[in-house]
Amino acid sequence: MKRTDPLLLADILDAINEVVETTPIEHEIFYADKMIRSHVLRHIQIIGEAVNRLSSDLKTQHTHLPWRAITGMRHAIVHDYFEVDWEEVYTTAIRDIPPLRQQISNILMTIASDPVNGDKHEDAGS
Repeated sequence: MKRTDPLLLADILDAINEVVETTPIEHEIFYADKMIRSHVLRHIQIIGEAVNRLSSDLKTQHTHLPWRAITGMRHAIVHDYFEVDWEEVYTTAIRDIPPLRQQISNILMTIASDPVNGDKHEDAGS
């Protein structure tokens, strides 16, 4: 069974929260702790995978978000896993992920409060 856009958006929010709550402000702590790096990397990958599965409809309605860059990061993590750029991962976690939380929350609230158009987001990944 395919996950719907609202479920995928909730997955994205969960992964964003993990990244935000786990990434240390101190750059040195991030680099020194392999478990933290792996955890953050995995959740950035989850964000990208869930974004990749969102419906074209939803992404077209919200072109202000960098959907292509998000899925591109996921592809780089998955396919170039021996060459992870940890500086880019850290920068993404600190700079790019936190503002995404509010944007994704806003989309979720819009879908939840729109009973007419909310059903249009049932065929995620189409």
